[in-house]
Amino acid sequence: MTRMSRERQERLMELLLAEKRRLWGEVRRELFGQVGGELQSQNDLPQDVGDRGLIDTLEDTGMAVADIRRQELTRMDEALGRLKEGRYGFCDECGAEIDEGRLRVAPYAPCCISCQTRREGPSYGPGVTL
Repeated sequence: MTRMSRERQERLMELLLAEKRRLWGEVRRELFGQVGGELQSQNDLPQDVGDRGLIDTLEDTGMAVADIRRQELTRMDEALGRLKEGRYGFCDECGAEIDEGRLRVAPYAPCCISCQTRREGPSYGPGVTL
């Protein structure tokens, strides 16, 4: 693994921090949206079992989304830790620098596109049978 330039390190730090701010913003909007909706609908209790089932399903979906956001924020913190250690932006497999374009799309990508493709195996389009 080679040492990353100061400029690249600063760009990657800003990229990670911007993504973390975006994720926290989404979490806040989701949580405050749910809390606000719950306060507004306290007097509008559903009258039938079907309505209650739909509300339960929507709440479960909201919890699943919140858990996904929590996992993303955890990966962002891990990426920030790797950046401080000088390991972020380098492929876990081959040690090459990961392209910044890839890191903009997937900020916590652990490896370069070539190694990720090898990890995932061959790609076959829809309708292709082996």
